[in-house]
Amino acid sequence: MVNFFRPKKTTLTPQQLARACRRLGWIGLVLQIMLGVGPLLVVITQVLLNLGRWQMTSFSAGLWLAVVCLLLLLFSIYWCFRYISVARRLDSQDLRPAKSEVKRILSIGLLTNLIIMALSVLIALWRVSELTWKMLLLPQGATVISPGQTATTMTQGALITPSNMIAIHAMISAIAAGLVGAIVALILIAQVAKHRPPADAFS
Repeated sequence: MVNFFRPKKTTLTPQQLARACRRLGWIGLVLQIMLGVGPLLVVITQVLLNLGRWQMTSFSAGLWLAVVCLLLLLFSIYWCFRYISVARRLDSQDLRPAKSEVKRILSIGLLTNLIIMALSVLIALWRVSELTWKMLLLPQGATVISPGQTATTMTQGALITPSNMIAIHAMISAIAAGLVGAIVALILIAQVAKHRPPADAFS
C-alpha cells in the first residue's frame, strides 16, 4: 500500500531545482505584478491626495500600513526575479550557490509574503469594520442626503461609495499577491527539503 504521508525521496540535481526556480519565479513575478497594480494605484492616489493638502498629519495609521504593505509587495516582486537569478546560478558549475543559501533566499521570500498577507488582512478588517460601524449607526430605513454636481440627491446606502469598493478590492488583491508569493516559496522549499542530493550536487 502506498503511504501518501511519507513520500519516497528522489534524487535532486541542481538542474532540476534550477528549472523549478525559473518556472515558479516567472509565474510568481507575473501574477504578483498583475495583482499588485490595483493596490499600487490606490495607495499612490491616497498619498497624492494627502500630500496635495499639505497635511502630513492626515496620514492615518491604515494608510501608513498600506504604504508598508506596498513596499513589501514591491520587494516580493523583486524577490521572485531573484529566484530566476538563482536558477541561472544553479545551472552554472562555477557560480552554483550552497544549499543553505538557497534555503535562506526562499525563507526570506516566504516570510515577506506572510507579512504582506498579515498586513493586508489587518487593513481589510480595519476598513470593513469602519464601514460596518458607520452603517450600523444609521437608523433603520434612513435615507442619506448627498450633494451632487448639479443638485442635492437622496440616495439609499450612500456611505458605501465606489472608492470604498475599489479600496477593498485592492486589499483583496494584495492578499492574493502575498498568497501567490508564499505558495511559490513553499513549493520550492518543499522541493529542496524532500529530496536527497547526490554526491556531486550542491550542499
